[in-house]
Amino acid sequence: MEFLIVRLVAIKKRKDITNKQGQITGAEIKFKFLADRELIVDDEGQGTTNQTIELTRGTHTLTLGPPENFTPTEVTVVLKDTSVISPMEVHFEKI
Repeated sequence: MEFLIVRLVAIKKRKDITNKQGQITGAEIKFKFLADRELIVDDEGQGTTNQTIELTRGTHTLTLGPPENFTPTEVTVVLKDTSVISPMEVHFEKI
């Protein structure tokens, strides 16, 4: 089994990281974690956000339950080589 954390967040602070040419090469983002929401994996309820869940290795499609006030509307992930100590983390942002 593989492990995943899905969170619904609001961006609290963002600072772009640029190179000497002024191109954005990354970002430092601080998130505010929001209230738990229903988590839907492969069209089936799998608990709530902000918790570690256990799934089979492979490709899964994730979304959140209503209301649809988040982005992206769905995320496809490939779970491989995760553990309860080192899960994959996916963020949905409230809009």
